[in-house]
Amino acid sequence: MGRTYLWLLQMVTGVVILVSLSIALVSTHLPVVLNLLGIDAIGQVPEGLAANRAHPGVWAGMAGVLVAIILYHALSGLRNTLVELVPSAKKARIISWVIIVSGIIILMGTIYVPVVLFSR
Repeated sequence: MGRTYLWLLQMVTGVVILVSLSIALVSTHLPVVLNLLGIDAIGQVPEGLAANRAHPGVWAGMAGVLVAIILYHALSGLRNTLVELVPSAKKARIISWVIIVSGIIILMGTIYVPVVLFSR
């Protein structure tokens, strides 16, 4: 049952990443693509206007959540791959703990940066 839950969480985080990055790419590059096609992108939001309306804490929180989701997805996939390669349960536990500790350290470092940037 535990493996099924982790597999499902892996799939859900993959979908969240796909949707989030799709929205980011479309919202960032759609006016440029439309202009290249000769379509005037009416109603564009001037650069910086949306960022000025949102509270900096919201942006830091969104960045932190997205980093956590991407990090979980990547490290979970790496762990699953490495555990399948080693025959020993002891080595699998060591791999799991190394990935958990590494993930916590990476998450702390990557959340620290947006919090510092958006708190100014």
